[in-house]
Amino acid sequence: MKKTLLTIFCILASLLGMAQNETVYTEPLLVIINDETPEPQDANIVVQDNGNGTINFVLKNFILKAGAEETPIGNICVENLSYTVESDGLKHFSFTGSINIQNGDQAGVSEWYGPYLGPIPVVLQGKLNDEKLYVTIDIDMQSVLQQMIHVQLGTDDFVPSKVYTEQLLVIINDETPEPQDANIVVQDNGNGTINFVLKNFILKAGADETPIGNICVENLAYTVESDGLKHFSFTGSINIQNGDQAGVSEWYGPLLGPIPVVLQGKLNDEKLYVTIDIDMQSVLQQMIHVQLGTDDFVAEVTGDLNNDGSIDISDAVVVLDAMASDVADMKFDLNKDNAVDISDFVVILDLMAQQ
Repeated sequence: MKKTLLTIFCILASLLGMAQNETVYTEPLLVIINDETPEPQDANIVVQDNGNGTINFVLKNFILKAGAEETPIGNICVENLSYTVESDGLKHFSFTGSINIQNGDQAGVSEWYGPYLGPIPVVLQGKLNDEKLYVTIDIDMQSVLQQMIHVQLGTDDFVPSKVYTEQLLVIINDETPEPQDANIVVQDNGNGTINFVLKNFILKAGADETPIGNICVENLAYTVESDGLKHFSFTGSINIQNGDQAGVSEWYGPLLGPIPVVLQGKLNDEKLYVTIDIDMQSVLQQMIHVQLGTDDFVAEVTGDLNNDGSIDISDAVVVLDAMASDVADMKFDLNKDNAVDISDFVVILDLMAQQ
């Protein structure tokens, strides 16, 4: 395995270019000046991940607008902002201090007024994922312009997400290193699909590590099966994205271009089990099999014991038949008391009443 990883590292290091972990967001910008609110405008925000648990934040070409009047301010920049990834799967960050506004670079603007103002007190709070951000900035210009400026970037309507921590097992050409822990972010889009992200995938063997990046598949259709789990699958090609783990300055996955993968999985609110087959034969002469979690889900009580799509008296009859059997099938022990009896029949009646 050590030789295998060394081969991967050498091939990746020989690829031209370096992936830059920079994202440009375009979000609606709302400005409130002394409680007066002009029309929203679009704004570009550049976020650079420094790979050490911090980001650089730049609101590009900030211009105060009121009707036909415009006042070019400049770029609002805050560097080395520490962030934490919270339970919602988003990066959260904040800053309180003074900044010097920098010149913008928008075509047609010959003069930016922000740099003349000197240090300006600001309070910034925000959160983001790979697709969108939401940030508020309070800019205290009382001493120079007699104005308090509140800036809102984006909207706080992120798709709900959940972070799972599961064991990750990697098999490369039938060689298996020790398992490691991994974080997986799952967003439910509310339309029968999910977005799946295996965060900061790193190939490890002893002291050798090859940072690959984030394996992302969006809009994965799922179905809720009789076991109460969401089942999903994907076959196609993906582009691996940069990760954001502190201490990693370069991720090699984005250099590889489109990679064929076969992904299959299932999950509930507590855990997931996913297998990913990554075909890197054409670039690395490697077949990589990834297993996330274990297939040992605790059976959920759905009540649809005969799998006819509904919970009704026929399911109650199934329990009665199991009770009458010489050897009761414990899959009908719905309340998990190690017996199939009248209490399980009552569980079915309760489920029927809840419909």
